[in-house]
Amino acid sequence: MPTELRTRAISRGTFLRSGLALAGGVLGATALGSGPLGATDAEAATSGAGASAAQAKAASPVQLPTSWKSTAFTAPLPSTHDGYISSWTALYGAGPLTSLSAKKVAQADGISNFLPYGEYEQKERFTPHVAGTVRLDGGPVRIRFVGNKGRKFTAEVRLVRSADPKSPALLLHVLGKSATSLVLPKGTPIVWGTPPAASLSKVKTADAREVLEQGVGFSFGEDGPNPAHASGATVLDGGRHIVGSVRFPTHATRVTRRWFGTAVRADGGWTYLVAELPKS
Repeated sequence: MPTELRTRAISRGTFLRSGLALAGGVLGATALGSGPLGATDAEAATSGAGASAAQAKAASPVQLPTSWKSTAFTAPLPSTHDGYISSWTALYGAGPLTSLSAKKVAQADGISNFLPYGEYEQKERFTPHVAGTVRLDGGPVRIRFVGNKGRKFTAEVRLVRSADPKSPALLLHVLGKSATSLVLPKGTPIVWGTPPAASLSKVKTADAREVLEQGVGFSFGEDGPNPAHASGATVLDGGRHIVGSVRFPTHATRVTRRWFGTAVRADGGWTYLVAELPKS
């Protein structure tokens, strides 16, 4: 493992502040619908959940792996008491990394420069106190952020797989009043992306495609042409979920995988956690 990791933290606040987007193939929330899992926009509207601005094409319900049961991808939408995702930090070029020390975690972008919910400039400097080593596909590790003006926040960090096997990522989830942990499927690549729509009920298929390309693309780098190309994007459950195929490079070739996104609470509003579905 290199002595110094090159990292890039992606947060909803990052996109809001800098306007980074993947529109045109270049790298650069808050009312939610409901309905049966796997319902397209039109079906969700029929069930009374409200229609998207642009209805998705008809699609069969998504069959999620049984191992995803009781994870963030099948659980009810989180409330404001359940905390929020603060950042997703890619460890670019880290290679076959299986663990990261508490010291390295504390130095990573998105954690060393942590900002509380809704704050987009440094009003108070926070020192992260990481409880221990994070392990790939392992459970969450607690972080206590102590500010020099007295504020304190408790969060959990995980080391997860991204779309790029050479670049795992740190996912930071700030705990809310309920102290509820974010449960993720083990061994599954996890990325995330922010829709440009003002609310999830207004997410269009083009927005879903951008989220998929945005999430997968940032696994490979924040600059230059986006190597990810999405197709067949569909908005489900009035915006609560999205699904689509993404073609991207891996192991010196290009592969196409299906990715499933779920709406979660994040810094500044709502965003999508997106996970790669098994090939089967």
